[in-house]
Amino acid sequence: MKNYELIRKAYSQVEKHFIRIIDDAVFRKDYAEHSRLIELSRINEYAYFVLFWGQFELFINEKALEIEGENYKELGFMLRVQLSISQTHKFYSDIDQFYYWRCELAHGRISKFPELTLPTIFDKVEEITEAVDNNLHPLGEDFSNIFKTENDS
Repeated sequence: MKNYELIRKAYSQVEKHFIRIIDDAVFRKDYAEHSRLIELSRINEYAYFVLFWGQFELFINEKALEIEGENYKELGFMLRVQLSISQTHKFYSDIDQFYYWRCELAHGRISKFPELTLPTIFDKVEEITEAVDNNLHPLGEDFSNIFKTENDS
């Protein structure tokens, strides 16, 4: 997605500023300010994660539209993902985990990202996008039956 790079650059610029002012607080031995800035930096990371992830969701929605037409809107996000990538694909669990984090953050349940830095997450999401975009592992299953109602029988 063309906005991935723009979001990365914006995040990098802001994060550099946070690092500078956090270091300054430590230098001044203002530990209360240090703690406050660390928390603000964490919130900033969450905001950029949700923004970046939103670009991935848009990408998945466009893929689902290509495959299912307007019916895609009736599918939950992870079913939309399954239109393009199998649950057994190595990236499926990453998508599921990132989507879980996105939902937690977007609904106000702020938690800590475990063991990953935001640039690492950005890299992984871009790698997943490329794999899906290049149809490296299309599911190829017919989901048309999920739109049938009892009256269609």
